[in-house]
Amino acid sequence: MPRSPVAGLAALGLGTALVPLDFAVNVAFPAITEAFALNTRAIRWVAVCYVLTYGSLMLGFGALGDRIGHVRVYRAGLLLAAVAFTLCTFAPSYDLLLFARVLQGISVALTLSCAPALATLMVDHARRTWALSTYAAMSAVAAVTAPLLGGVCLAGFGWRGVYGMRIPIAVIALLCVPLIARCIDPNRPRPQQPFDLTGSAMLAGAMALILLAPALISQTTDTLIALPIALAGFMLMAAFARRERAMPEPFLPTAIARSRDFQVINLGGIVVQFTCFAVPLITPYFLLRVLHWNPMSCGAMLALWSVGSLLGSTLAVRCIAAIGARKAAGLAGVAIVLGLAGVAAWPRDVMPAIMMGCLLIHGFGLGLFQVAYSDLVIGTLPVASRGVAGSLTMVTRTVGIVLGASIWLGLLQAFEATGVSDLARERDAFMRGFTLLFCCASAVALVFFGLTARRWRGVPQ
Repeated sequence: MPRSPVAGLAALGLGTALVPLDFAVNVAFPAITEAFALNTRAIRWVAVCYVLTYGSLMLGFGALGDRIGHVRVYRAGLLLAAVAFTLCTFAPSYDLLLFARVLQGISVALTLSCAPALATLMVDHARRTWALSTYAAMSAVAAVTAPLLGGVCLAGFGWRGVYGMRIPIAVIALLCVPLIARCIDPNRPRPQQPFDLTGSAMLAGAMALILLAPALISQTTDTLIALPIALAGFMLMAAFARRERAMPEPFLPTAIARSRDFQVINLGGIVVQFTCFAVPLITPYFLLRVLHWNPMSCGAMLALWSVGSLLGSTLAVRCIAAIGARKAAGLAGVAIVLGLAGVAAWPRDVMPAIMMGCLLIHGFGLGLFQVAYSDLVIGTLPVASRGVAGSLTMVTRTVGIVLGASIWLGLLQAFEATGVSDLARERDAFMRGFTLLFCCASAVALVFFGLTARRWRGVPQ
């Protein structure tokens, strides 16, 4: 194994940057809607089919990487990504664009399922946290640049530019895969049992149904469709769990899967992503509707949130080395609660400096938690299951974001409706809804970290 994994981590960061760069697509939503003469509701499927695809496949692909090699799975993801971005760029119809987005979701599942495993397998155990911190920081940098790069591509090439600009990145990342492969020990431990294709298909189907249900609820007032879908998803997940208990080598070792500590850690991953997603989802409406800022100013303010996440990811190494991953995750929870509570307290004439402080604190907490949480999960599972461990951290993130996108928008609409009847003014109604929503988000985070505080304090690693 080479002495320095820097080149390999840089190559890995370039490939995985394709995923946070997808935030650029949000900038192009209005242009895509106009290009294909869509109604506003239809555009949601550009995001939904993409998220459902990678969210449902990641755990299965992580297990596949553990058996046939993470580099092989990661390389396949980059190759498919180049094809998917090309199809998105030149899609002549909306149906073909959605098909290409499904292919893009498969490519993301292939790359992200094995990326955390690759990052940690390039270094020895003592440097695992550093590798995860570096990996998270590179993703944060891509997230900061995505809206700006998306605006430039949209202005120069139209909506197709937000996909086309990633084709050369995918090709270059594919050519750099040998830099990663040289850093991986080919003799690492591997699971002895063959890949469970049936179980992976059951898991993928269950995840797809579970993630689809809240997406439907958020877009329609009729929950009669969403509820049976969610029920079917949970029933299929229960069948998958029964199958896993009978397997000699399940996705998660039985003792670990039943560990209350491990369950709380992963529930924390969902809760943090769920509550934190309110910031990038809802605060743009505040900046546009209440403060009447232009889109460029809004993007610059929200970029500070990603900058805070970058700082948290970067400083996570020192923090975890000083107090341990569990205490670092608990400290991150405090920062998240403070950031959300600070946003909830924004008055109508809030000063930019206060907004900047709240977003930086909140982003810092999210960045720190992501690294500490990943370190805990990957450190708990055996090296032979490193792909499953890394993909699990991605799945909890996806579940939290999907739930946040569904529930927070629904709550905002409900709070606004209440506000109109009380205040009879749209702006006042939005302020009421905005404040109540972030009070709810901060309360959820506070209750969770409060009830589980003992598990985040001084428990031996």
